[in-house]
Amino acid sequence: MKCPSLLVAFSLLAGLAHAQTSKVDSLVIGKLRELHVPGLAAAKVENGQISWTRYYGYQDIERKIPVTDSTVFHIASISKTVTAAAVMQLEAKGYFKLDDDINGFLPFRVVNPSFPAAPITFRQLLRHRSSIADNMDYLLPFWENEYQGADIPLGTFLADYLSASGKHYQANKNFVGAEPGNRFEYSNIGFALLGYLVERISKMPFEQYCKTQLFKPLEMHHTSWFLEPFRSDRLAVPYQYSASLSQYQKEPQGKFPDYPAGQLRCTVNDLAKFLACWSNDGAYAGTRVMEARSVQNLTPKDMSLGFHTWFMYLLNTETPTYSHSGHGPGVSTYMLYDPFSKRGLIILMNGELSDYFEWRKLIDLLWKS
Repeated sequence: MKCPSLLVAFSLLAGLAHAQTSKVDSLVIGKLRELHVPGLAAAKVENGQISWTRYYGYQDIERKIPVTDSTVFHIASISKTVTAAAVMQLEAKGYFKLDDDINGFLPFRVVNPSFPAAPITFRQLLRHRSSIADNMDYLLPFWENEYQGADIPLGTFLADYLSASGKHYQANKNFVGAEPGNRFEYSNIGFALLGYLVERISKMPFEQYCKTQLFKPLEMHHTSWFLEPFRSDRLAVPYQYSASLSQYQKEPQGKFPDYPAGQLRCTVNDLAKFLACWSNDGAYAGTRVMEARSVQNLTPKDMSLGFHTWFMYLLNTETPTYSHSGHGPGVSTYMLYDPFSKRGLIILMNGELSDYFEWRKLIDLLWKS
């Protein structure tokens, strides 16, 4: 027989938890309204498990389709953490070492023209210290959905951009004036190159490698680098808000040739499985997907060792965590991971939020819930 006093206590605790959840939901909905963001999906990871998922607002305003567990979001630059995971899987199998020159694995030569004798390494690419720059004059039309030409294969795109004989090679714009390894320069092209290196080393297309070696073992059944597998009514529609018109403006579903840097789409539950695996030292549902050493290399507890791909973020408690954000036309995303508590948080939105302090408020609200 259960003790009545305990039943009362459990009921009170359940009621308090529900009240707290309802309060958080109300605050999040109010914040979305204030920030003019149509929809949001969030997930929290604790102890290697998904502890909760939540859904707010609309994935499609015109058709009044709410955000649900089946809504597929464009996660933008958070994609880089998945690309890095693919790279580290191959590194763990001994195909290369992080400080190897990437030219040993490419069909075209990549060097900084100002420092032709300095090798560019896998580690430098992972740390955005390769000296490869994003030439905005060439890349913005792709990223802002203005490019109307034919799809460009990843290898062709990169050879044209990085090889001295390439038709879009511009030495002074495609590279920075610093020796590889000496300067931080956030590089989408660098991560596209990492995706291509996965292709070359694994001898299969990058998207196929990710599907077989990451998405399948992680049971990420609603994840793809490309739009084709998804029904249109499952995609979160990207929106920009026009203050002058006081209305939301629908953006196209973006696609671009440097896709390993930021084109992944998935449900929040799928991405939470990836983060749960990461927080569990690379294991998921009893399966070893990543080596613990690989997780430690990219997100070490001792941050003085140097971290790769992820960035450091300080919560209001001043607890250091790792994070990666993503942004694009009508897309804003954030993912955080605490290597000490093994907790993580994901926020995916189909609206634009670039204000750091507003992000902090939203992150703090959901992190503590």
